[in-house]
Amino acid sequence: MNRRELLKTLGAAGALAAVREPGTTAGRLGTRAAAGSAATAGDLQTRLKDAIARDKVPGASVAIFRGGTLETAAAGITNIASGVELTTDTIMHIGSITKVFTTTLVMQLVDEGRVRLDTPVRTYLPDFRVADMEAAERITVKMLLNHTSGIDGKLTREAGHDQERIVDGMARIATMGQLHPPGAEVSYCNAGMVVAGYLVQHLTGKSWYDAVKERIFRPVGMDHAIVVPEDALLYRSSVGHHLNATDGKPVRTSFAFLPLSYAPAGATAMMSATDLVTFARTHMKDGVAPNGHRLLSESSARLMRVKTASFRGPGIEDFGLGWALLEPGVVWHSGGGPGIGSVVYAHPASQTAVAVLTNAGYGGIENPIVSPILEAVAGMKPLGSDWAALLKKATDAPVDPGPYVGQYENITTVARVVPHRNGIGYVSRSKFASYDTSVTKEPPPVPLRPIGAGLFALGSSGQVGFINPDASGKMGHLGIGGRLLKRVS
Repeated sequence: MNRRELLKTLGAAGALAAVREPGTTAGRLGTRAAAGSAATAGDLQTRLKDAIARDKVPGASVAIFRGGTLETAAAGITNIASGVELTTDTIMHIGSITKVFTTTLVMQLVDEGRVRLDTPVRTYLPDFRVADMEAAERITVKMLLNHTSGIDGKLTREAGHDQERIVDGMARIATMGQLHPPGAEVSYCNAGMVVAGYLVQHLTGKSWYDAVKERIFRPVGMDHAIVVPEDALLYRSSVGHHLNATDGKPVRTSFAFLPLSYAPAGATAMMSATDLVTFARTHMKDGVAPNGHRLLSESSARLMRVKTASFRGPGIEDFGLGWALLEPGVVWHSGGGPGIGSVVYAHPASQTAVAVLTNAGYGGIENPIVSPILEAVAGMKPLGSDWAALLKKATDAPVDPGPYVGQYENITTVARVVPHRNGIGYVSRSKFASYDTSVTKEPPPVPLRPIGAGLFALGSSGQVGFINPDASGKMGHLGIGGRLLKRVS
């Protein structure tokens, strides 16, 4: 079961799938880790073709830069309804990897002396609002980029194209509450990146869409990359798929993009795997693109790779600015959307980058490709091995439900922790359907088995953590998948 399938099963809204926590679940980055090393032999094209067949993924594209050489492969089809071959220049959704592009735009403004990271956002955007105006006054630019703003803004309902401009997104953000005070915690936040994108619009006088094209794509030489949805018609392009719960066959998603007001967070961007690796190479070279163009100052490119915050729940641990961080010296981001999965990793010390793009919201094809590369160049353990080791520590010991039982929420998800057997269980549902596979009715509870220090195994492949107990010992937040849900009862 991959992360998106897990969230579907538990009823959590998976919109704009966060940076995927390494090894969260079996499949994508979990139980296939041990097989990764064995997959180093053989031709990349053959391995990719075998992988998509194994996991029923319609199509995928891979680009790897290592040892000064670019390797590419593509397999499958762009769309099960059309049967069009998926090629290495096919543009595919990158989802939340877009956040690294939005952060790059902001860092360009830092280089130009137009933005300071520790300055409150309202200094530059006097009309910026959230429901708690004290919080609005305290949220800094950096907090938008490292997910510490506390804004409860994972995603909003689709309002229709006429009401899905980025400025419309800002109006909705003005009504959003706080999951935590600004700077107090980390909780992966799409809305913060929408604000960052709007900041770029305000200071450059250009739409975010034009800024990405004019300030990143064109100068770096990314000629198979789009952010305006209709531009996808100019290229061979892919669309997402999910699995039919009845027969296990791929089904094309009923919509190609998430709400466009969330474009700076990852709703619209598509590109080839090669272009995504070109962008990663630019960051690995401290802001200098393969064509010689300087995109960012050396100091800004490096600052994006320095740890600025850490999530205290299970899953994603460390954030720089835009980038998520892995040890030793690996930066990465992943993305999701309607029936898609994407991931990019970069290791500056060895000048190695790898991107894997798929048109399926399930499967585990990237691990056999990525894991042996990172093991070889960065000395990393197989992806998911630490996560799997934690899961093995889970026990069936009795649990006092008192500190944990209650209802926890964010803007998209309701989670209830209930007494269950000799301990506690987890029940979750989406408040609205953001994907075809979203679960809006409560499923049966899933057991939470204690690991220790407020951490619990969620079923066989997930983890949930609890933090911030109040004076009575009741936990204030539930953490899952890099996000916090706040106790409401």
